[in-house]
Amino acid sequence: MYSMSSGQNLAGLKSTNKRPTTKPVNTVQTLLAAKVDKNKPPPSKRTHSDVSNESNNSLDLSGIMNFQKDIDEIKIKLEGVTRREDLDRVTKDLIKTSDLEQVVTLIVKKLMNEFEITVQKKIDEKVEEVKNEMQEKFDALTIENEDLKNKIQAIQYSNTTIRRDLNETSRLSRQADISSNYNEQYSRKNNIKIINFPRKDKQDLRKDFMETVKKELNVQLEDRDVVAIHRIPSQKAGPYPVIVKLFSSDVKRQIMRCRKELTSKIRFVDDVTQRNMSLIERLRKTDEFESVWYFNCGIYGRTPAGLQLKFGLYDDIHYRVQQGK
Repeated sequence: MYSMSSGQNLAGLKSTNKRPTTKPVNTVQTLLAAKVDKNKPPPSKRTHSDVSNESNNSLDLSGIMNFQKDIDEIKIKLEGVTRREDLDRVTKDLIKTSDLEQVVTLIVKKLMNEFEITVQKKIDEKVEEVKNEMQEKFDALTIENEDLKNKIQAIQYSNTTIRRDLNETSRLSRQADISSNYNEQYSRKNNIKIINFPRKDKQDLRKDFMETVKKELNVQLEDRDVVAIHRIPSQKAGPYPVIVKLFSSDVKRQIMRCRKELTSKIRFVDDVTQRNMSLIERLRKTDEFESVWYFNCGIYGRTPAGLQLKFGLYDDIHYRVQQGK
């Protein structure tokens, strides 16, 4: 009964644990059993009771052998299954979760530190490279700047010299212009300019002038008193003006003193240079003078306050009036 129930249980275990069959393994029990069987003496002649007992013993031994075989098969099938002892042996050296977090944290920190050091090193190298490059450019610019400064100083010195020479040239030019204008005006000192003097065919200007002066101004002139007489071009309508060069300033003064007695359209005026005429126009345009006139190679102006001033070609008119001198 025991052997049958055990066989049934083992059969059930075989059916529930279907695994690939493997080659049977000889165990100690099977070897001992084989050895016992080998060493047994040959059986003697058996009796009926011996046969009955042998049947019972054979049945018991067969059940034990089958049971042992099943156990061996189970062991073979369980050889690939992880046992608790294996798990304990494997897991006993595992690190705890908290310890693992600390280890990971330390590793990450170490990696981050190494990364920061590497990045900082690269940044420092790049900064140093840029710094050196900028320093080289700065040095080049400094040299170029110094060169430009030297050139500018040379140009400034040259400009100063040129400006000084230009100012001197301008001053000399003004002086020459003033002297030239004065000399020209002085050469016209004894001249009279006649406006609207009638024009005739085959006209004798000397004779007509002397007759006009005698008739309208009651001034008797001799031939020697009129040194030269001629007409000059003009853009104005009417007869061209006449220039009369007299022998002396006394003769001119005698005629000019009586010129207000002229009844015709003829007018006698001083022969003023073009530069002095421009100065007279400038004085009149300022509206600061009551009257402007020419006298004895000079240009004069009188303010409404009665201030009388003589002006040169390059005078600052407003400044002269403000200063009163």
